[in-house]
Amino acid sequence: MSVLLSTTDGTNCTLQLNRPDKLNALNREMYALLTDGLTDASSNPDVMSIVIKGTPDIFTAGNDLGDFAASVREGGKFDAPFSLMSAMLQCEKPIIASVDGPAIGIGTTMLFHCDLVYASHKARFQTPFTDLGVCPEFASSETMPAVLGSHKAAQMLLLGDPLSAEDAERHGLVNQLAESEALDETVSKVVARFAAKSPDSLKTSRSLLRARNNRYQEIIDREAVEFGRLMGTEEFMQKLENFLNKK
Repeated sequence: MSVLLSTTDGTNCTLQLNRPDKLNALNREMYALLTDGLTDASSNPDVMSIVIKGTPDIFTAGNDLGDFAASVREGGKFDAPFSLMSAMLQCEKPIIASVDGPAIGIGTTMLFHCDLVYASHKARFQTPFTDLGVCPEFASSETMPAVLGSHKAAQMLLLGDPLSAEDAERHGLVNQLAESEALDETVSKVVARFAAKSPDSLKTSRSLLRARNNRYQEIIDREAVEFGRLMGTEEFMQKLENFLNKK
């Protein structure tokens, strides 16, 4: 079974993270498949919208830290997330996130680059970067304060505190909450509305809304430098080993 399920139904492409036994933690294979899926859907003239979702009760636990550690030990750069970031910024189709359960790390930061976010009451959002000895990524040092406010963003990015589904809706990260069993239907109704739009008008309007993407890429590049620097410290490696060994 593939760790990412890609399904095109009419005018919508659904990309489903499918590694529930690992809490949909993103490894290099999943990143590559998700990046390719977004790129292909963006260039498909028949596709009007893209849905990114997880499996019941879990969106994603963020980076697969075992795969992350293996990449570091191999002496390579764990650059797969940055390919996904570029694909999301360059995508020309509306991206809808469907979040049921926890969204951790990049599982949260990617949502700020989706056009619409729908979540269940089970959703929980958390960015524990400082707990792991690293720093914000995916331009979250700018997107999170812009959407949540500087104090709430600091609480999440500096302290690693979670954001509940209800607070995420109240602060504007989530468009609408639904019960878990009604989440797919809620998103399907949005997909149907996109399908009825003028493709040219939709693309043009979204492009205008996404004019900040070039700036986000610059921020991502700056964050990546600091992220890489912190990854090279003994403190980070010790925190990573402690996490992997469940100390």
